Amino acid sequence: MFGNSDKKTPDKRTVILDAALKTFVKRGYSETKVAEIASEAGVAEGTLYNYFQNKEGLLLALFDEKWGGIIGGIRGKISRLDDPSKKLKAIFSQVVIMFKKNRQLAELFMVDVKQSSIFLNNYTINRIVEFLDLIEEVLVEGKQKGVYRRDLDTRVAKMIIFGAAQGILLSWVLSESAAVRNKTFKFSIYQAAKTLKDVFKSGLVGEKK
Repeated sequence: MFGNSDKKTPDKRTVILDAALKTFVKRGYSETKVAEIASEAGVAEGTLYNYFQNKEGLLLALFDEKWGGIIGGIRGKISRLDDPSKKLKAIFSQVVIMFKKNRQLAELFMVDVKQSSIFLNNYTINRIVEFLDLIEEVLVEGKQKGVYRRDLDTRVAKMIIFGAAQGILLSWVLSESAAVRNKTFKFSIYQAAKTLKDVFKSGLVGEKK
């Protein structure tokens, strides 16, 4: 009778965040009402306000916590690697794994977030900066070890890599859209991550003498 007693029940904050994610994806951020999120979470609207000040606070918390988890996973993975190229591959792979586990998260980040001005003047922009700096750390290490070109501008390279990764993830989200029936978007997300790594690797390394 006590077989399920050791299962951890999600706290209300987590339940509300999960409900917000589902509702934002289903309705779109701008169209979502706080009351709808509370209903999805199975809590009173007043209870929701005990945890979050408003709808914007919910979106920012989602972004901050989920990207924090992705970055934490990446740091743990690359700390066990020595080859900068393998580290770059691990960065792409961890993002893909996270979004494959949670399709709704990918939809929110790749579609709604790109259209929102909420993040431009908020602390959550630090998560993007942290992610970009992580990429640059690997590129700098690659230069120092002689793996990548000595003249590589790592500040520009990290932005190119980040932009390409965003484009691939957005295409993946669009590939299953009922409104988009085009083979342009039909590809394996894992193969895309590998190809992206290979393309940049060939451009990052110098000519062998």
